[in-house]
Amino acid sequence: MKIYKEIRKKKILEQKGQVALIIVIIIVVLLGITALVVDVGSLYQKRGFYQTVADAASLAGAQELPESYELAVDIAVEYAEKNNVDIAYNCRDHTAEDIEISSTYTQDDTITVTLSNREAPLYFARIFGMDTVSISAEATAVAGSPVEVYGVAPWAAVIPEGTNWRSWLWSEAGEEKVISEEMEDSDFIAWDTTEDKKNWKKRYKDRIINGYQEPLEEGDLIFTRGIKIKDTEKGVNSRIDTWEQFDQLTYDYYSIIKLSRNDDQFVMVPIIYDTELQKWWEEDPGDWPEVWVEIEAFAPFIITEIYTTGHGHGHGSKTEIRGRFIHQALIINKGEIEAFIADPPVGLKVIRLWD
Repeated sequence: MKIYKEIRKKKILEQKGQVALIIVIIIVVLLGITALVVDVGSLYQKRGFYQTVADAASLAGAQELPESYELAVDIAVEYAEKNNVDIAYNCRDHTAEDIEISSTYTQDDTITVTLSNREAPLYFARIFGMDTVSISAEATAVAGSPVEVYGVAPWAAVIPEGTNWRSWLWSEAGEEKVISEEMEDSDFIAWDTTEDKKNWKKRYKDRIINGYQEPLEEGDLIFTRGIKIKDTEKGVNSRIDTWEQFDQLTYDYYSIIKLSRNDDQFVMVPIIYDTELQKWWEEDPGDWPEVWVEIEAFAPFIITEIYTTGHGHGHGSKTEIRGRFIHQALIINKGEIEAFIADPPVGLKVIRLWD
């Protein structure tokens, strides 16, 4: 009996030793799992931060493409540094190790920001001798022009046949333009998408307030109509709550007038040649032309004021809508894009991340 008790005691002690060993192993495994969960979460958050910085830096730089790859690199580096992410940069030749300028639709219209081998700290994993790990993030952004344009205002800018619209917009941006009921004074003509006059007044006002909701593109046909200034004034007043100065909505960068922020005073208008209008005027010089014309391009325009001469809207008074074209506007557009021509750099521009 004594021998049996000793044997049993020995077995119990052995089992206790095995249990202790198992508990130690379990604790080590749990610590490892904890380290993995904590550090993976930390790395995921850090990776997300670097990806956000890469995305934003590439989009910031793409705004200056394809006009200036040097400026695009400068701005991308500057944006990254504002977020405490350093990029090796040579200010003499405007190059950076982590930034590449390439071509997608036209030369130098694409920027790639690569934040590689960035050290991310580890926490629980340090008990296993691992202090940091390298992570990377990359983003590519491209600049282009929208193929289809939404929200176009119901006025068309009329330019002489044969004029290069890019050269025209480059020279006319910043100059005052007028939307007037007096045909000889107006730089614009109203447009519709049908010859049917039914509900035209309602369509016209709605498109002043909200823009034309269907897509338009270069080469599409629109039907011209006369401008009624009272209807135009009502629409503009409904569209714009607070008026701001032209300089508050734009900025001048190396003689390029750009839209600084979106606002109700900003509209997009089609550009048309006066060919068909001249044919109409030859037969009926006193009336607004009602003809089909082709859209040549789209231009960014800032409405600056409703101007009335004389005494109010009474006898002898005259009301007109005034505004100015700008060279370039960055717009939101989820549709197809094509090359943005930078000679000269005028028109509507879209930037987006490129997969």
